[in-house]
Amino acid sequence: MKKILLATTALSLCFTTVFANAEKEEEAETPFHKGTSTIALGIGLGGVSYNYYGSVNKLPAGVVYFDHGIKDNLGPGNLGIGGMVGFVSARYNYPSGGYKATWTNVVLAVRGTWHLTILAEKNNKFDPYAGVMAGLRIFDYNDTYYKNTGYYNPNNYNSVYPTYGLFVGAKYNFANNFGAWTELGYDIAFFKLGLNVNL
Repeated sequence: MKKILLATTALSLCFTTVFANAEKEEEAETPFHKGTSTIALGIGLGGVSYNYYGSVNKLPAGVVYFDHGIKDNLGPGNLGIGGMVGFVSARYNYPSGGYKATWTNVVLAVRGTWHLTILAEKNNKFDPYAGVMAGLRIFDYNDTYYKNTGYYNPNNYNSVYPTYGLFVGAKYNFANNFGAWTELGYDIAFFKLGLNVNL
């Protein structure tokens, strides 16, 4: 009787361990799924051009996005929704007179993402995705040369208008809650990369 009890206990512990490990592996197979969230911070390159002014001082764009998993198994992938804020500015200094032109470009948008899961068995740290974004672009332009001389300014932009686009990207999670990401597409810049925190 004792042997049967010991054998049953040992078998139960084995099954419990196997199922627990299987559940952990199953969770690890999908780096982005329903209930998970990602906050990402990065920089962007490319985008709006100001070449008609000559040599323009332009820093990389700054971008923050949030992505939250809302549905699993939508085809071979999981669905997420979130938002992004992007900012970029540029400045041109006139050769004489102390005049300058400045541009400020801000994008506020919602994003939908679809995260491919069929590659998870090969590498469960790699999270490729594609998505769409829609929102508002706030574009402000100021040129002290035209303002001070009174000349007509053909490049005067001070507006808010709708913007939308497509993008593809990927995250690589170095740890469960930390990784790096990159995207191609257009919102505040054509190419973006940075670091992300997974919640």
